[in-house]
Amino acid sequence: MFFLHRGRCGRPVRRRTAVAAGALLALTPLTACGSGDGAKVSATGTAEVTLGVIPIIDIAPVHLGISKGVFARHKLKVTTQSAQGGAAIVPAVVSGDFEFGYSNLVSLFTARDKRIPVTMVAVGARASDDVLDDGSGQLMTRDPAIKGIADLKGKKIAINTLKGINEVAVKSSLKKQGLSPDDVSLTEVPIPNMPETLNSGKVDAAMMSEPFISIAKGQGAKPLPVSYASMGRNLPFAGWFTSKQFAAKNPEVVKRFTAALKESLIYAEAHPDEARAALNGYLKLDAGLSGKVTLPGWNPEAGRNEIAPLAQLAVDAGLIGSTRPLDDLLAR
Repeated sequence: MFFLHRGRCGRPVRRRTAVAAGALLALTPLTACGSGDGAKVSATGTAEVTLGVIPIIDIAPVHLGISKGVFARHKLKVTTQSAQGGAAIVPAVVSGDFEFGYSNLVSLFTARDKRIPVTMVAVGARASDDVLDDGSGQLMTRDPAIKGIADLKGKKIAINTLKGINEVAVKSSLKKQGLSPDDVSLTEVPIPNMPETLNSGKVDAAMMSEPFISIAKGQGAKPLPVSYASMGRNLPFAGWFTSKQFAAKNPEVVKRFTAALKESLIYAEAHPDEARAALNGYLKLDAGLSGKVTLPGWNPEAGRNEIAPLAQLAVDAGLIGSTRPLDDLLAR
């Protein structure tokens, strides 16, 4: 179900899920009618910012930072708004409906490949070091006949959005096993709906994030070696970003947000129990579930060389033409 409000450009913005990934590809810099807006700043200097987020474990540090007063200390009043994936958040940031957004890096590479004016402010999360235990991206199945990647041939796989990191994770894993991307069928399913969709038999496997991985495990699902870690152990795979127009007009707000964000990410990595507890504030979890989930890495510092392998995988998967979008994304 969708809940709509009117954004700054007068267009409807969906509160729980958002526009399909195709909106990202259709968007050009010319359509960014709200991207030149300045931040709303109070008389005391506090800036109001809305963050486009995905309701998954990755964003726990932001909620923890809000509750700890980190953003308030940096004179920021933060509101979060959920969407289905990074490919949906990018257009909302560029249009000015969100000041900042969270996205997998592949969606950001795709945006820059289309000359969509976004710039990254910090790495948002990292893969684990275990291809069978990655809390941010793990392929799960309930089919006992699927024992490995080769058994996925002819199967239907759920991912949250097409043309994003989950598509790259699946395609790169298939390629390593000598299979073709055409050997599987990819279908879009919102991450929170994946355990139920897997149980119903509508898909044979689903690329999930925590806490939904743990939920699926409790219902009898098992992991397959297709994950963010399978693309690279401890690989940076997501980032926080803004539009280049907003960054140019509000450099002080971007500076304060980046500082508060990095402080929150570092704190969450150093205090995993508090990060787990933060999940209960924005996700409806069964008692005790937050203590079982696998957390991602949250070290926000990463240079081009650490991110480059993911950009090359996106090239290999046919999503971007070269790794140049990575340099464009990191440029201010």
